[in-house]
Amino acid sequence: MTEKTSDLFISIDKLKGIGYKRKKLFSKYGIKTIRDLLYFKPKRYIDRRRIKKIKDLKEDEEAVVMGKIFSRGERKGRDRTLFIVIIKDNSGFMELVFVNTPYMKDYFPLDKTIVAAGKIKRYGAVFQIFHPEFEIIDKRNQDLIHAGKIVPIYTFIGSGKNKISSLFIRRAIYEAIGEYYNYIPETIPEQIREKFGLLSRREALRNLHFPESHDKLDKALFTLKFEEFFFFFLKLFIYKRRKKEASPFLKKRELTEKFLSLLPFELTDSQKKAIKEIEISLSKPYAMRKLLQGDVGSGKTIVALFSALKAIENGYQVAFMAPTEILAEQHYETMNEFLDKLNIKYELLTGTLSLKEKKEIYEKIRKGETQLLLGTHALLEEKVNFKNLGLVIIDEQHKFGVSQRARLLSKGKSPHFLVMTATPIPRTLALTLYGDLDVITLKEMPPGRGEIETKVIYYENREEFYKKFFSALKRENAKAYIIAPLIEESDKIITASIVKLYKEIKNKWAQNINIAYIHGRMKPEEREKIMKKFKNGEIKVLVATTVIEVGIDVPDVKYMVIEGAERFGLSTLHQLRGRIARKIKKGYCFIFCSKKCLLRH
Repeated sequence: MTEKTSDLFISIDKLKGIGYKRKKLFSKYGIKTIRDLLYFKPKRYIDRRRIKKIKDLKEDEEAVVMGKIFSRGERKGRDRTLFIVIIKDNSGFMELVFVNTPYMKDYFPLDKTIVAAGKIKRYGAVFQIFHPEFEIIDKRNQDLIHAGKIVPIYTFIGSGKNKISSLFIRRAIYEAIGEYYNYIPETIPEQIREKFGLLSRREALRNLHFPESHDKLDKALFTLKFEEFFFFFLKLFIYKRRKKEASPFLKKRELTEKFLSLLPFELTDSQKKAIKEIEISLSKPYAMRKLLQGDVGSGKTIVALFSALKAIENGYQVAFMAPTEILAEQHYETMNEFLDKLNIKYELLTGTLSLKEKKEIYEKIRKGETQLLLGTHALLEEKVNFKNLGLVIIDEQHKFGVSQRARLLSKGKSPHFLVMTATPIPRTLALTLYGDLDVITLKEMPPGRGEIETKVIYYENREEFYKKFFSALKRENAKAYIIAPLIEESDKIITASIVKLYKEIKNKWAQNINIAYIHGRMKPEEREKIMKKFKNGEIKVLVATTVIEVGIDVPDVKYMVIEGAERFGLSTLHQLRGRIARKIKKGYCFIFCSKKCLLRH
């Protein structure tokens, strides 16, 4: 770092008006240095380049006026005191009004020229601006900060009395650009700047805050976004080239070959290709980093289990983490029939286990007796210590933070890493979100997977829809999910909301159909009991939260109704829809949405 560059990293309290209190407030928003302040982006802009004559003003418009201070004084009311400054230009008079601010009189010397900006109000025949942004013009202050240009508006920092206004932030940034402009270093090579039409970094930062024109503002924003992505991808490139050494999995294949022979179905070509690619990567002396993506039901779990067995047959332990207990339990149930036949020692670790059960599992992991550990966030606990962790698998990676992923990886000495997602990720987005990972896509679906037709239902037709829907369910003896429009945040809110929806549906439309509800806060044994009844057909309709988004595998569910679809993201809607028609020819997903919501999207 050069001496000039380092000047940008000095504390913001070097600027006028920033003492201990303001410095502390700025730091809460991550603004500690001059550089931080220069990169604090305005939330919007107001074009104040045109100064209007007082006679040409219109009520409720945003305007800039300039005139001489003619008089000033207080006007007292019942519950407030107005401090009024009368200004004039060669077309008329107007008032600048300040409420309960007696100290303002010191700011307005008579006969001085003032520029003021704000929303125009009218009091009788007189135009007014309440609490305008203003500047007094004198020989020392010929360059305007708050008017006469495209002016930046910033998010207020702090609240109440401890608030830093947009006006103060603007003034501080104006001073910072004036004092430190020549210290701003260039980061993008000149040939790249020319190729993509970028401004210099200095020009970009100046035009971010005080743009010369709207065109310059657009160029500044593009330049700074380009700079951010340029270094983001450069960092990813360096990270991918800097491969971490890891133990290669080279030994015999008795476990993996036996596992493949136990499968009661033929693998798809995509699965075979994925397994081969993963096996090659695991045989190399540096850590594998792969993202396995594929639609719900495309067979990701089989590929992941093959990878786990590859590690186990080479003498290593495997950690398999899922975002919810239901999904972890589902993986546990799916895998146990294979793991038992292969004599693999495996455990399920979740937050609802007793302390005694957890301690027993911790000990087995520490001694290396447990070869495969499945579980939820409980795998991240400090007491979970592996003897020889060789592979980490994370399902539904987007449900976890980067720090959680790093914490699990830190439990081994450079373990191999595989993440899975059923959310379709376009190539460009995959590069952005998972640029440090090589992407494998399962493009085919195993035989027997049904087609799903999706239909939008407006709330206005809800009553009519449910009457027809339950009539069809009864006639066809079919199964259905009804998704409640709420996020899993509070035990009380969840229980109250889902029970309310369950009772409404049961009492109004589903009197002769067996119906139940399920959510993630239930005890595992209670959930398991309900799911077992739903699987074997004792329960026909299951009202649920998004807890069923991942991991629930009831192959013969034909229908899904999603209430409040606008509350969910596209990835969640896609995941939910994938829970039906898993082993039947066709399924139907009905999405409740308002007409306004549909038009908006």
